[in-house]
Amino acid sequence: MKSALTTQITEEADISEVIETVKLRVRDAKLPQTEIVRILWDVLMDVVQWSGKNQQQNANAALRKVKTWAELLNTFCTSGKLELELMYKVQMQCYEDAKLMKLFPEIIRSLYDQDVLAEDTILHWFRKGTNPKGRQTFVKALEPFVNWLEEAEEEE
Repeated sequence: MKSALTTQITEEADISEVIETVKLRVRDAKLPQTEIVRILWDVLMDVVQWSGKNQQQNANAALRKVKTWAELLNTFCTSGKLELELMYKVQMQCYEDAKLMKLFPEIIRSLYDQDVLAEDTILHWFRKGTNPKGRQTFVKALEPFVNWLEEAEEEE
């Protein structure tokens, strides 16, 4: 499934076509939904051109992919549990890849802006997230955004 998706995304196939491919592959392979979310994230990050001369170019390239393919992620992140799985996947990738370390809050914000991640999911991760890898760093980095979410919630 990964190679077919990578090809489609690299060739910038129509998003509905890519969603259809995933649905067919999932049905055939009977993959658990959490695995699908992980695969989709891996494929999106694999097709990013990481050749940017600086951190900002790499960050922009990654965020462009997230924005462009948000609908794909949204189609398969259909519950708080799956959204949380996506957050853990992003956390792990940012932790393991130095060039993405500072990008975590921007990716989460972008996924929120694109309606892939719900406010409740982000707040749950922030308060009770269980993956310890880089957690303190990411919690600190996400704090201003979480404060903004909480203030917006209080104003409603």
